[in-house]
Amino acid sequence: MEGQFVSGAVASLVADRAVEHNWEGLFQYAFIRTGVAATHLLAGLEKSHLLATAGSGGVCRARARVYAAVRALVLSTEPAHLAADAREWWSSGYASLEQALVELRRRCSRDDAEVLELRFSRLLSSEEIALVMGRPAAEVIQAIERGRRLAEELCGKRPPSRERTPEGALLEAFALDARRVTAPPRPRHKPVLELGEVVAGRYELEELLGSGAFADVYRARDREVTDHVVALKILRSASPDAGSVRAALRELQLIASVLHPSVVQLKDHGWHDAHLWFVMPRYEGETLAMRLRRGPLERREARAIFEALAEALAAMHRAGVLHQDIKPANVFLATLNPSVSSDASRGRVLPVLLDLGVAAKDAELVLAGTPAFFAPEVAARFAGVPDPSPVGPKSDVFSLALTLRAALDPNPPDKHILGTVDAFVEHRARRAPEPPVARELKDLRASFERWLHFSPDRRPSAEQFSRELAALTSGEERAARRLATMRWAVPSALAVLATFGAATYGLSREASLQRLEAERARERATEARARVLHMSASLSLQEARGRDLEANVTRLDEQYRRSQLTREQLAAHLAESGARLIALDERSEQQSQRLREQSDELEKRRIELQRVLSELESGAARREELAAQLAASKSTLEDERTQRNLLSETVSALGEQVNNSELLLARAELRIRELRSKLGDSATLVTTASASAVQKRVGSNAP
Repeated sequence: MEGQFVSGAVASLVADRAVEHNWEGLFQYAFIRTGVAATHLLAGLEKSHLLATAGSGGVCRARARVYAAVRALVLSTEPAHLAADAREWWSSGYASLEQALVELRRRCSRDDAEVLELRFSRLLSSEEIALVMGRPAAEVIQAIERGRRLAEELCGKRPPSRERTPEGALLEAFALDARRVTAPPRPRHKPVLELGEVVAGRYELEELLGSGAFADVYRARDREVTDHVVALKILRSASPDAGSVRAALRELQLIASVLHPSVVQLKDHGWHDAHLWFVMPRYEGETLAMRLRRGPLERREARAIFEALAEALAAMHRAGVLHQDIKPANVFLATLNPSVSSDASRGRVLPVLLDLGVAAKDAELVLAGTPAFFAPEVAARFAGVPDPSPVGPKSDVFSLALTLRAALDPNPPDKHILGTVDAFVEHRARRAPEPPVARELKDLRASFERWLHFSPDRRPSAEQFSRELAALTSGEERAARRLATMRWAVPSALAVLATFGAATYGLSREASLQRLEAERARERATEARARVLHMSASLSLQEARGRDLEANVTRLDEQYRRSQLTREQLAAHLAESGARLIALDERSEQQSQRLREQSDELEKRRIELQRVLSELESGAARREELAAQLAASKSTLEDERTQRNLLSETVSALGEQVNNSELLLARAELRIRELRSKLGDSATLVTTASASAVQKRVGSNAP
């Protein structure tokens, strides 16, 4: 349940909180489109009428309306979009991914790029993006899917991004580098009053203590009471009508409804030019945030402070009031009797819950607070998570427990992701913070897991939390009881041993006297034995008693010797135990130092392994490309091999034809030789025949 919203101040509160929580994201959104003019543009947003209705639709729509207001101001100027390869974009440190992200920004249209930025870097839902850009939700969803496909195409399914997913690459593609682009502080409003003014003819303003979203707080001197200094708070917005008067009196009514020493009390109130003012006690001291700059709290100090705060929170919850913004800056450690300089008085403080400006009754619940101390159910409503757990008193308990963790361990593991509050709120909406990881706080892990549980039903109430804070000092108290027992038992044991030694010594002395008397009795008995024979039996009995006494003396001497040895052994044992404790402390310190060094070395190795893993993942993508090229090369090689086989077969066929031709040629030559031989024989016959014919012709013609 998100609660019922009252008009006027509450709607302004919702819009102001939306701007506060999304300030860095709004600045980056404006910087991408207007460059350095983004600072002036956001300053104009504070003065424009565009925020007047931004909170009227509730928390879930306030963020979208604020982004829509910034977009309207951007469109009213001459936008100068950041180049795709500008140095202001987030740098992942991987050259291959950087090139892919630049190409991703180039290939996206401006509308699609805006959708992807709002979805993945600003963490708006598709419905919120549709409201910001004035586009149908279906078109927004289609643009998001196009962006996912393009990121997977250019960066791969497991790019070396923060989340190793295409969505992680899209987050980095449209985020700016916080080291190069820093959001300016949010401009503050001009104070309503000037120093030196006198309010209600009584309270003279001496110093501006602070300015919030809706009010200024002054240090004022009460002219009617000598040396009386108070804190005067005046609302910045005027209340010209009855409705705004009721809204202005809201915080006043909440303060008046709770009575507890650790809840700031109301002393006086009135109106100054239609601005409501009220007076509260002026405490001397410091906030818990200031105190933590000097180091973490000790456990006993933390228990004293947070038990009082938990009891004050329980009183608020019994009155039906939620604080909604518990954090170190809103816990004031008031010094009791600051004029007394004694050490006993100097350490006494009264913790006080400040800033009930965003507190709310159950009937007019307003989601507010500081993102770093959000309960998961509160963060879920700012992040737009469907069906979140209800917001109630246990959300305050969560914030108080988280403040306690920050007081004991000022270096929590929760950090803003990429410098944006939106990403942190999204993370908190889905996961509770881890309990303390410091070695000296390991005994409190189970308690913090209960106090910081993701589900409100598993957390204690404020009253239960106050009682469970005894866990902070239970270990110290057990150790103190053991030490007190030792301090009592050791002297008592030594006293018993001393008493036993004295008693043994006394018995020993008495036994010595008895032994002397026995000796004298034996002498008298020996002298009288000749004269008094009938007394022999008595003398024998006396001798037997003397022997018993000697045995008792010997036994007592042995006990005394043993008691002396026991005392010496006890003293030696105590000395040896002390030496062992000192050696164990030194060894523990050395082991702690080695463990710290090993932890640092392991952290370095983890970073190096992460880098190598990223390089291996990049190499895996390269291997896939090489594998594809190798497959293509294999296919080409197979084609060439087939053609080579065909050519080999053709060559073989041609070789056979050549062989056949050579055989035919050889046969032809042989035939020619045969013919020539036959022709030679024929010529010889012809010659012979011709010669015979000539001879015959000559013979016939001779006379």
